[in-house]
Amino acid sequence: MFRYLCVAILVIERIRIQDDLRLKDLALNAAANAVVITGKDAQIKWANRAFSKLSGYSLSEAIGHFPKKLVKSGMQGQGYYEALWQTILSGEVWHGELVNRRKDGSLYHEEMTITPVPDAQGEITHFIAVKQDITERKQAEELLRESEQRFRQLAENIREAFWMTDPAKNKMLYISPAYEQIWGRTLQSIYDSPRAWLEAIHGEDRQRVLQAALTKQAVGLYDEEYRIVRPNGEVRWIRDRAFPVRDSGGVVYRIVGVAEDITERKAAEEQIRNLAFYDALTQLPNRRLLNDRMGTAMAASKRSGHYGALMFLDLDNFKPLNDTHGHDMGDFLLVEAARRISSCVREVDTVARFGGDEFVVMLSELDADKAESTAQASIVAEKIRAILAEPYVLKLQQADNAETAIEHHCAASIGVVVFNSEASAEDILKWADMAMYQAKEGGRNLVRFFDSES
Repeated sequence: MFRYLCVAILVIERIRIQDDLRLKDLALNAAANAVVITGKDAQIKWANRAFSKLSGYSLSEAIGHFPKKLVKSGMQGQGYYEALWQTILSGEVWHGELVNRRKDGSLYHEEMTITPVPDAQGEITHFIAVKQDITERKQAEELLRESEQRFRQLAENIREAFWMTDPAKNKMLYISPAYEQIWGRTLQSIYDSPRAWLEAIHGEDRQRVLQAALTKQAVGLYDEEYRIVRPNGEVRWIRDRAFPVRDSGGVVYRIVGVAEDITERKAAEEQIRNLAFYDALTQLPNRRLLNDRMGTAMAASKRSGHYGALMFLDLDNFKPLNDTHGHDMGDFLLVEAARRISSCVREVDTVARFGGDEFVVMLSELDADKAESTAQASIVAEKIRAILAEPYVLKLQQADNAETAIEHHCAASIGVVVFNSEASAEDILKWADMAMYQAKEGGRNLVRFFDSES
């Protein structure tokens, strides 16, 4: 009886062990990662279904034979596998990445951990390798590397400075080499100190730009033009645009921008503005700018109740200079006349070239009393008349480098109107012109005030 009982117990234990092994086999076969067990002879003893799916070899093809095929088809070379094998034979756990070929010849990337398994005496008898297919991840990493490489090639070869910051840490993460050409400073200087950018901005623009950076970058509206001062003192104009990069929660975690040197554009704009509003010869305001300033002066007169004055000047004895010595000499005289007139007025006043040898002077914000304003305008007009009547010594460089110098006498007839906001700009100019002709008819080199009652 006891004998039969022992046999029954052994049978039951064997069934239990078989069931336990079957459950473990099912569990391993259900795993997403490939699992391979090899003997010390480097032959595969067992592998799960995920391994077959990964490699393309059936279990019958793999068991007992696959490692040699794996070594021959591996992309790392025979020496790499021999070093790997020596590592795991020493009892160390090995973890790394491999590139291998499937049965159909296609490449795949795997991340693998090999763990030595010792027996009861500590002798290594088996190895368990767990493999994860990381092909898609490696392909994504490669695409990212290619994308980063293209970005760097672009960023490092464009004239604009591309930059990226971490606003939370107030740290410059990247700025392209164009920064050095534009700012005249090293890349390392801005990595070392984020304030290097701010400190380079012209003092008159700094506060405005800082305020815009703090308020606009976070909402994506930052587009500023400002001046920088290079270490050699040179001033350059910059256009700086930036936008925020947000995470899935809407939090800004990067600020990305591009800055370009627009100094040449600014110079061209200034040149166009000068051509539109300034006389090319004398650099005085032309008729267009004069009309604009007259409108401003009349609006100011209306607000303050103060008078202004407009003078219309026509040079006397100018035409004979042109006829005798040519237009170059005439131009020299006009430039000198413009300089003399400008020296007699305040910065708030306007001296304009009206055309030919005609000039207009506008005095702003005189006095609230008309008589006092008339007296002030008379003083300035007489000062201008007197300085214009002084002799002109004009020098002209000839083609053979010889210098020609002549003395010319050229006075001016000046008509003056004292005005407030009650008259139109057109009427004021017309009245000043009428007064100027009265000065010419009176003998020239005179000042005449317009009298509405005469």
